Amino acid sequence: MRRDRVSRLADRRRLYTGETYDQARSQLKPGEPPIPAALADQRTFEAELFYTLLRSNRFTQYPFGIRRVRPGTDSITLEVESEKRAEEILNRILPASEPDGDVHGIPAVRIRRRTQKGIEVHQCGRQTSAWLTGLPAPAWKRVEAACLDTLADNAWRPLWKGPAEWSDEERLYEQRWNTGEWARHFQSGAWCGSGLLRRLAVLYTVVPADAVTGYQGLPIRGYEGLGPVRWCLDLCHRSGVRYRKQDLIDALTDTEFGLPVAIARHLDRIYPPHTMENWIRLDDQARTGLIELRFSTFTYPELRTETAAPEYRAIAAGVQTRVETALRAR
Repeated sequence: MRRDRVSRLADRRRLYTGETYDQARSQLKPGEPPIPAALADQRTFEAELFYTLLRSNRFTQYPFGIRRVRPGTDSITLEVESEKRAEEILNRILPASEPDGDVHGIPAVRIRRRTQKGIEVHQCGRQTSAWLTGLPAPAWKRVEAACLDTLADNAWRPLWKGPAEWSDEERLYEQRWNTGEWARHFQSGAWCGSGLLRRLAVLYTVVPADAVTGYQGLPIRGYEGLGPVRWCLDLCHRSGVRYRKQDLIDALTDTEFGLPVAIARHLDRIYPPHTMENWIRLDDQARTGLIELRFSTFTYPELRTETAAPEYRAIAAGVQTRVETALRAR
C-alpha cells in the first residue's frame, strides 16, 4: 500500500478502535479490510463477549469500560480501563456453577495464558481468543483472586479453574440453552455483535455521550419470525451537548470501515420517523442483525465532577475529558 493511503487508513481506523496511530498502522495488512471480520467460532465468541459487556456495565470512563480494542482475524484485544472493571468483566465471563448445577458465565471459557501484557481467555475446543490487557500482571492476579473470593462467598464452584475441557455442568447447560432455535438465531446475527465490539471506540470518538449502556433486545414488529438479533444502545448526553446522530450513522455504515447495515426504512410504516426522532435502527439486507441507537439527554449526578461521590470522581473527570476531546475533534 502507498504510504499516504496507509496513513489515511491508520488515522481512520483509530476512530473505530481507539488505538494509537502506530498500533493501528501495524495492524493493516495489504489486501485485507482495515478492520477484519471475525470468522466462525471467533465471531460467536465475540458476540458473547459483547453481550457480557452490555450486561455487566456500570458508570465507566469509556463505554463499557473498554479503553481501546485491537481486532485481528483470529483474536481480539480489549484494553480494560481499571482493575475494578476487569473484575466485573471476569466475574461475568468465567464460568461457575451453583450447587444445583446451574451455570453462570460463558460455558467452557478458560484462562489460557498469563503474560506481562495481560491474560488470554478462550473457549475449550473452539478456535477462539480474546486478550484482556490494560493492567500490570500483579493486578490481574488480584483480579483473579477477587473473582475466586466472590465465588467462595456464594458457594459456587469455579469451573474455569478445572481441566481444559468442558465440564459435565457446562455440557448440560450447552445442550439445554445453546442448541435450539434461540441459539441458531443468536449465531446468525453474531457478526453484528462481534462487529460492534471491534468498533467500540466510535461510541466515544464520534459521539460525545457521557454514558453508553445497552442490552440485547427482544424481537420487534416488522420482521418475520424472530427477525434479526437486536442490539440496543442507549447514548446519554449531558445537558447542552448536541447529539451527533448522523456522524455515528455515517461511521457505522461506512463502506470501508463500518458494518453492512443501513437505516431500516422498511420499518417506517410501523414506526413513523417523526415518532422515532432520537431512535435510529440499522439492519442488514438479510435481516439478521439490528442496531438500535437511542439518543437522550440526562445529566447524571455521578458523572458531574463538582457533585460526584468519592468513588466516581476519577471516572467523572475522565468522562469530562473524553467528552471535551470528542467535541474538539469535529
